[in-house]
Amino acid sequence: MFKKVLFIVCFGTVLAVLLTSIQLCMPVYAEEPEPECWAVIVGVSHYASSVCYEDEEGNLVCDGDLKYADDDARDLYELLASIWGEDHIELLLDSEATKVDIYYAIKRLAAKADNDDTVLIYFSGHGLRPEYTAYQEWVGIWDCTIGNWDYITCTTWQTSNMMIWQDRQIVGSGYICPFDSGQPLSWDCDYEIVAADLARWLDMLDSENIVIILDSCSAGSFSSELSQDGRVVLMGCQPDEGSLESCELEHGVFTHYILRAISKFEAADTNGDYEVSAEEIFDYAEPRTVDEIVRPYANEPAIEGRQHPVLYDPHYSRELGLLMKVVFHADAHLPPDTTVLTLDQKPYQSGELPASFTWAAGSVHDVDVPSKVDTEKGTRLVFVSWDDGDASVSRAISHGGEYVANYKTQYQLTIESAYGDPRGEGWYDSGSAATILVIPAEGTIIRQVFTGWSGDFTGTTATASLTMDAPKAIKADWRTEYLRLYILVGGIMALVGAPVGGITYVQRRRKSS
Repeated sequence: MFKKVLFIVCFGTVLAVLLTSIQLCMPVYAEEPEPECWAVIVGVSHYASSVCYEDEEGNLVCDGDLKYADDDARDLYELLASIWGEDHIELLLDSEATKVDIYYAIKRLAAKADNDDTVLIYFSGHGLRPEYTAYQEWVGIWDCTIGNWDYITCTTWQTSNMMIWQDRQIVGSGYICPFDSGQPLSWDCDYEIVAADLARWLDMLDSENIVIILDSCSAGSFSSELSQDGRVVLMGCQPDEGSLESCELEHGVFTHYILRAISKFEAADTNGDYEVSAEEIFDYAEPRTVDEIVRPYANEPAIEGRQHPVLYDPHYSRELGLLMKVVFHADAHLPPDTTVLTLDQKPYQSGELPASFTWAAGSVHDVDVPSKVDTEKGTRLVFVSWDDGDASVSRAISHGGEYVANYKTQYQLTIESAYGDPRGEGWYDSGSAATILVIPAEGTIIRQVFTGWSGDFTGTTATASLTMDAPKAIKADWRTEYLRLYILVGGIMALVGAPVGGITYVQRRRKSS
């Protein structure tokens, strides 16, 4: 017997070790990360090659500088950083936005963004049409340009006509840029970003969702170079047009309406799906840009109808979503200091509803609502479902929309009774019927007899029904009945009294005899 037990113990131990080993060797499958949004935002207003002087009021004025390109970029950054996260956006302004800086910013972004992430590349600055290439010889505005076939911006800086080179190396007799695969380049290409450059840099990205926004002169000429599956290009003007600034709007006109489209979500969400796509942003900004009367400088006449933005997305089969909006409601009046919503582990009270949030399109957020909420004594709200049919108090939300937590009101019925076993006490839906009952009599000799109900309900039947339209407290009333006791006592007395009477009668007979 001992050997048999020992064998079973040893066999069980070996089996447990083997099963544990197998379990430890099983692969662990990690959850797929949710889509994220990333951006490189560039704005260049101040060009070191500009000719500067003081005006009549003593203000420094630089011919060739832009007024609002850096503000365009900064304001776009502030809008998106609050939604996508500051660590997901790199902002390059003025002297920070050299060709090398922009290249490495995109390269850093490429190391972070996955194929299902969304990437935004934004540029606001000077642009140049091909017929102005002769101005490249000047030390002035046209040293920093965008061209319809070549240039985005000269983002290097000149001092006394000498180029400040960054991260360059000399091979033979020509300069090359480290990001151009070692190919010898011309003098111009060392400081200008051409469309082919940008297209090549974007090829570093694995993302299948790329949005490019260009607010510069001749921006429309970039469409052919940048055209590729998964890309949507928003350009501020046609290839042969200028991209204008407005002193009244204090922005580039095209960027101003892009910012408006992002901040005025409902106006841009033309299809009402609570998501704003790159295409919807363009549809909002394009007609308003065309209709805007632009005054680039206060002392210049108005310029009207000279700018026609361009959208290019022939290879994108659907709209490219950038933002989604979610609004939470509750269909019942809840105490203002009650936590009625927990969103991504952050609690929100009833007084904060409806609560509206703008998130990156496709992002996933965890939501919890309480299953029951006590509102006052004898009254509570019980969660039923969301308005989309989901009956879970905890859920994940990844689509824009209005989400309403539906609650029903319940009232408490309490029953007080000194005797018996009353039934029907508990919580009932508002308007429902509650059935109450009690055993009509208790006791054998001294009985407790039910006489009726009092309180929030009156009636004389032991079984009754009442409508729960408010909290209710009722009482079962009883009276004490002694009839059986009287009968019992009388019977006993009768039984005891009969023999006594007989003895008295016999005694009387004996005496008389």
